[in-house]
Amino acid sequence: MQYVKYNKVLLKPGKRDHSTKMILEFFKKVQAQESKMKGFIVMDSLEDPVESIVLTFWETKEQMDNFYQVDNHLLSNLVEKLKPIFETLPERTGYQVSDFQI
Repeated sequence: MQYVKYNKVLLKPGKRDHSTKMILEFFKKVQAQESKMKGFIVMDSLEDPVESIVLTFWETKEQMDNFYQVDNHLLSNLVEKLKPIFETLPERTGYQVSDFQI
């Protein structure tokens, strides 16, 4: 795993549980179909009840960039479904991994 996409989501109050459920279902399906995605983490902030972070893990920058293109209908459909409960659209940033250990 060499690349990570950081996705920060700010939601309307009281909508995080619903959002997290939809995001988890989405990425479980994607990971089953998209062998290029090496994994994901969905995290809900302990301090801010409207913030969630999603990290996705990739072998190459090209694979990551291809998944997050505007014409990826799987991802854009998820965003459209979640739009009514977003406070703001997701903030996305790509990172190259220097080291990762568990």
